[in-house]
Amino acid sequence: MLNVNDKKKPSIKRDKVLKYANQKLPEFPRNIAGLEEYSDNWNFESAAHLLRRTCFGPKLSEINQAINLGLNESIDKLLNEEEFTPDHPLNDRDDDENTPPIGETWVNILEKKNNDFIQKKSYEAWRISLILNQPHQSPNNVPFSIREKMVLFWQNHFATEAIVVGDSRYTYWMNYRLRKHFIGNFKNLVKEINVDAAMLVYLGGIYNVKEAPNENYARELFELFTIGKGPVDGEDSYTYYTEEDIIQAAKVLTGWYVEDVFSGSERQRFEEENHDKTTKVFSEKFNNKSIQNNYEDEHKDLVDMIFENERTSEYICEKIYRWFVYYVIDEDVTSKIIKPLAKVLRDNNYEIKPVLSKLFRSQHFFEIHTRGAMIKSPSDFNLGVLRQIPFSDTSSFDFRDLYRFWRNRGYDISNQGQDLLDSPNVAGWPAYYQDPLYNELWINAVTLPMRTRDIITYFRDSGINATSGEPGAPEDVRIYAEPIKFLDEIEKPDDIDFMVELFCKWLFPVYSEISDEQKEEFKNIVVGNNPNMWYDEYHAYINNPTDEAKTAINKKLKTLLKEMCLMPENHLS
Repeated sequence: MLNVNDKKKPSIKRDKVLKYANQKLPEFPRNIAGLEEYSDNWNFESAAHLLRRTCFGPKLSEINQAINLGLNESIDKLLNEEEFTPDHPLNDRDDDENTPPIGETWVNILEKKNNDFIQKKSYEAWRISLILNQPHQSPNNVPFSIREKMVLFWQNHFATEAIVVGDSRYTYWMNYRLRKHFIGNFKNLVKEINVDAAMLVYLGGIYNVKEAPNENYARELFELFTIGKGPVDGEDSYTYYTEEDIIQAAKVLTGWYVEDVFSGSERQRFEEENHDKTTKVFSEKFNNKSIQNNYEDEHKDLVDMIFENERTSEYICEKIYRWFVYYVIDEDVTSKIIKPLAKVLRDNNYEIKPVLSKLFRSQHFFEIHTRGAMIKSPSDFNLGVLRQIPFSDTSSFDFRDLYRFWRNRGYDISNQGQDLLDSPNVAGWPAYYQDPLYNELWINAVTLPMRTRDIITYFRDSGINATSGEPGAPEDVRIYAEPIKFLDEIEKPDDIDFMVELFCKWLFPVYSEISDEQKEEFKNIVVGNNPNMWYDEYHAYINNPTDEAKTAINKKLKTLLKEMCLMPENHLS
């Protein structure tokens, strides 16, 4: 069997981009602040930073809403727990007689198809649509939400590969589970993941029986999902658990299988005759605790035992920190941020929401050296731009063309190293654990030109061909960037200096580092050598909004925003 540690070592070619990447972890420039409440100015830059880290591509309107709400109310809205169950993914192109009709969902079909590739791609398109269309409709008027960022966080934490799971129904219902618990109880979520159908298949839990215990899931439960693997401190001992603990945990987890012919989410089944009913005795790492036979609830007793160790709360807080703040966790961060957050988590019975609330309200979260310190993931970069920039109306599109458009965006980010269907392995994306490079792994000589290509595609005059590359699709269904729509929400739309300043604060995480010369270059993209050109053209358009004038104004804004989105600073968060 492949060693887990071997699986987590990606092959990194030192190409002309990566040779400039970290050789060791960087250091903070000074002593950091702690979790005391943020007390500096709440302004456009701070609101943009909050939403940049917690959402995908915050829009200008969303940032302005956050400014008006203030920090505390913005975070309350961001962490709103209102239940939202999106419409199921639809069958958009499979006309097989054993498949639901085009336009109906496949998630509740009774039996798996022999080849469900089309359903997997339908699921991927659906995921992209939820990210692009956040925040979702809400009776409580939530202007923005952390939901999609947290669903992706949990997907990376409890990583699986759809190609290994082999059944898109299982992949969908696991996402449903993560969505339901997106800022809920971590301990309860682990208990559900223990017996989730996708996870049971992915890590061999369905083959874990008393006669031949399978240790795969038990190992990952300790190492990746709960307490984390520490330094070797003895023979077969990893600081927080031992190889013998893995063996005992595997016995606890015996007896589960998946009912394949079933409609719905709860298809996991417990078979008593395949369950090890002996008493399991754990090492001194767990105070030699014994777990008695408890049938289908015994796996919950295992989770309760693991969570008795405070290291479990610290481990998940470290992963949250690396996802939302920065990848460097030194002694200062550990003492001032991680350990206090872990105490918040324990004090709140492992509810995630209070931890996020404390972190996002902290002075440390808004410190200047944490801004722009992370490289955007492919989903943040590509889908963020598609959220931020207004595009032409797609409400009249056939739903199949929308699915094609979303699916093609899935190809974009997958080609850049972030496949929403298949994690690289059980450890998730290396950008969140691979020391010392971490998120610098997102940028290399292959992915950087792809990012450039995609930005050029999104802003080109001929638009984005929504259906390109799909057999049988209409030839010319296009979506066009229409940044002219911004003009209705900008305070001084006739002032090019004001607009360039605003766009710099919006797109670049550290506005103070953008020089006056650079801003002048941006301005000249629009006005050339005539400083009054934009003012004159804007007012001419307002007074006589012909199609020709509209096209000219829109083209200038597209050119400006394209060049700004291609700037190195726009790759940062």
